[in-house]
Amino acid sequence: MFNKNLKSILTAFILAVVLIAFYANSYSQNSGDDKTVIKLPSMQCGTCKKKITKALKQIEGVKDVEINVDTKEAKVTYDNAVVNLTQLEGAITAAGYDANDKKADATAYEKLDDCCKVPKEK
Repeated sequence: MFNKNLKSILTAFILAVVLIAFYANSYSQNSGDDKTVIKLPSMQCGTCKKKITKALKQIEGVKDVEINVDTKEAKVTYDNAVVNLTQLEGAITAAGYDANDKKADATAYEKLDDCCKVPKEK
């Protein structure tokens, strides 16, 4: 009887160890998430925010986008196994906005609403 109980306990322990190892492995595979802050110096208004958000969310691997018009920053959560910072910046510049030190695509910028264009200095 004692050996049978010991065998059951040992089996349960081994099963628990295997399950913990499996969980740890699956967790590490999901840990490709990365967060970055992208400066948006040419962003002017809520319309800009919507367009930049849309451009970023269309990229495979982007999980979350938070844009603050006042600080002119985008906080992006993404899977770094699928997409990288250069691609995120490229989507923003292709939409007509500056991203960090990357300049907006000139053609896309010209198509922006007037409220989204940087006011010209006098």
